[in-house]
Amino acid sequence: MSQEKTLAKDKVPIKQKAAFGAGHLVLNLLPGALAVFMFFLVTAFGMDPFLAGLLGGLPRIFDAITDPIMGFISDNTKSKLGRRRPYIFVGAILSGILFALLFQLSEDNSVTFNFCYFLLMSLVFLVGNTMFATPLVGLGYEMTPDYNERTRLMAFANTIGQIAWMIVPWFWVVIADPTVFPLSDVALRTIGEMGLTGDELQKITNEKLQANGVRQLSLMVGLVCAVLGILPALFCKGMDAGQMENRKKISMGTLSSSFKELFQGIVQVSKCKPFIKLCSATFLVFNGFQMVASFSFFIIVFYIYNGDYGQAGTWPAWFASITALVTAFLVIPIISSIANKFGKRKAFLISTAISIVGYGLKWWGFDNSLNAQFNASSAGQGLNNFVASIFNAINPFLDSIGMSWFSIDISQGAPWLMFVPIPFMAFGLGGLFTLMMSMTADVCDLDELENGLPRKEGTFGAIYWWMVKVGQAIALVLGGAILTLVGFDEGAVTQTVETMNQLRIADIILPVSTAALAFIVMWKYDLDEKRVRGIGAELKIRNSKPKPRQISSLYYQNQEPWSLGSIQRAPNPKYDIDFSGKSIDEIKKLFLTNLNNGMHGMCFSPYMDGQDTSDILSEEQIIRRINIIKPYTKWVRSFSCTNGNEHIPKVAKDNHLKTMVGASISANMIQNENEIKKLIELGKAGFVDIAVVGNEVLLREELSEKDVLDYISKVKKALPNIPVAYVDSYYIFNEYPSLIDICDVILINCYPFWEGSAIEISPSYLRDMYKLIKDKANGKPVIISETGWPSEGENTEEAVPSGYNAMKYFINVNSWVNKEDIKLFYFSSFDESWKIHHEGDVGQRWGIWDKNEQLKFK
Repeated sequence: MSQEKTLAKDKVPIKQKAAFGAGHLVLNLLPGALAVFMFFLVTAFGMDPFLAGLLGGLPRIFDAITDPIMGFISDNTKSKLGRRRPYIFVGAILSGILFALLFQLSEDNSVTFNFCYFLLMSLVFLVGNTMFATPLVGLGYEMTPDYNERTRLMAFANTIGQIAWMIVPWFWVVIADPTVFPLSDVALRTIGEMGLTGDELQKITNEKLQANGVRQLSLMVGLVCAVLGILPALFCKGMDAGQMENRKKISMGTLSSSFKELFQGIVQVSKCKPFIKLCSATFLVFNGFQMVASFSFFIIVFYIYNGDYGQAGTWPAWFASITALVTAFLVIPIISSIANKFGKRKAFLISTAISIVGYGLKWWGFDNSLNAQFNASSAGQGLNNFVASIFNAINPFLDSIGMSWFSIDISQGAPWLMFVPIPFMAFGLGGLFTLMMSMTADVCDLDELENGLPRKEGTFGAIYWWMVKVGQAIALVLGGAILTLVGFDEGAVTQTVETMNQLRIADIILPVSTAALAFIVMWKYDLDEKRVRGIGAELKIRNSKPKPRQISSLYYQNQEPWSLGSIQRAPNPKYDIDFSGKSIDEIKKLFLTNLNNGMHGMCFSPYMDGQDTSDILSEEQIIRRINIIKPYTKWVRSFSCTNGNEHIPKVAKDNHLKTMVGASISANMIQNENEIKKLIELGKAGFVDIAVVGNEVLLREELSEKDVLDYISKVKKALPNIPVAYVDSYYIFNEYPSLIDICDVILINCYPFWEGSAIEISPSYLRDMYKLIKDKANGKPVIISETGWPSEGENTEEAVPSGYNAMKYFINVNSWVNKEDIKLFYFSSFDESWKIHHEGDVGQRWGIWDKNEQLKFK
């Protein structure tokens, strides 16, 4: 059960939930209505079924291309109204208008004209719909950062969205009903002038009624969708993206580079393993359902009612509407509750298992003999009488408002048992889209942690729904193929018993099989609540960090008149080698000589290419990297005691190295306790020579001075025989003298590079940094815990990163510390690609070895 309560600031107000839900209703209503209306291209507008199939398929290819493009555009948009809302507003209006125009066809036009008109209008409509749908999905992913509130938001939206599926099945019933959409006097006169009788008259009348119904109903649907669709743009709020970094400029001039960035973003998304699992499970569950979606209609008509459409009446519509009703108001709230108590993965597994039971129950639910037995029973007769009394009471009212089509006739009994599997089956799709959309929002957090800004909710949403659409197209094709395989004859009035039995078996086996495969796919899904909340805490820390302090002029507050940056300094021949007359080969030789002579300590970089600080490190990778560096250092410094970092001091000790072991503390108090606890455990186990409590926490303003002092005191009390210290930039110890008082040893980070110092005077600058704190240390040992120089990246004022400068800095720094017996930990052992998201390209280039563990300078 979740122990975390949703903070008030992370709760989505009911008004915003309702507005977002209205958007989801539109997301369902438009494609649902489109599917129904396209059926009448054949029956009302005389289009060849093959051409109608092309009109269903060709725009989908176009749609598959535009979705990721729109996702990329909305992710990178800069607007006072946010990244999503302007597109949602315009897209909703365009979607409604264009949907209505799409079906303003005339049955009197040529087939060629209607085909071309519908194809072109479909492409234009899909542009407007993509402009609405893709940003709307992305908006939902960013409306709250809370793990459980995301599920509640998606549950609410999915509930409202189900209203569309309660309505759409009735479109089949009302479109050709003359009491709902009567023909005009002109149309009736035209039919009369044709001089037709009998079946011919009935056929042309039906075609005219269907065409008229499609045109009028599409206007209503378009208007409703336009009105409801703008509500998310007006009332919903996404994250504040005003200061979001790394967004790409979107313009015609940057078109080529934008497509390159789009492709790179898609590649990044495709490499996200949790997201691929979500897409795979969705593909299986949704498309297993879609393959057999029409089978219930055929089973009701041709199995239960033996091909008699009149007797079947509105039962197919009732079956679909009841399914949506149960999903919305029973299943989705249950799933949301399960997810909040047990986590989203377990909720998905439970809901999928329940849906499998429901699919199995369809065999008995659609059985004629069992339904007949139930109708003959006292319970069945009581139910029939009860329902009949309700409709007898409301039928006059329904007749008065032109809704007689809504009534049902149960004089001959009813197939009540077919409704029994619905509460179980509904857990399939009800759980799928409630949970998967919430889990995709979690994946967006993971992607930001691994790949940095901008956040890619739009891209993730576009690719997710692209997968759904492609899968749906495949499922529809396969569904038709299965109908053919079982021997279904669309031209026959009735179907054989063998055909219907095979169809009923397929109606169960196919969704059960795909749901079972989805269950297996999600069994080891590892993005659980604990990990998601940890990622959120890390992002909060990262995004709340102040810009790096510019300390090249004044290294501390104005009360100190002295400035390190203002000192005129020059290389000291006692320590610093003059490289002006040396070739690159000579410098490399000097570098290797210094490296082979060894150094006091080295900052250990455990993360391999593709890993980030949230990943779990293996003992094997720690052993491999320790073996690489151990010939060159006496000490190893680590930066964390969790997520596999606890292996570092153990492996170092096994290789006879001393350890300076750090606990990573930050604004995440829960994680701090875990780090401190593990540091103490390692210290008591004999794996720690110097215990370090935090690194640059005060520099980043993540904790108060008191918090840091309290943590240090806690560790000192637990480890009385081990030196305990804190690491920060050298000048922080001047600002906080209490740190010098409490620490057993003073650990200072000194980076002439970040203060913009030219390489020629940087070793001298480093010596001044050290001397400043050494003079204030009250006789306590002072160790330089970090210093180094990057081999590539952007300049910092006069500091230029290059392999040449990195070697020169390493050589002269080691010359000084060896001659003066200064204790120093060089930063760093290996390049770490994850730092590109924190410090740019230069941040990942500080290693002596590269990310592939190859010595860089040889």
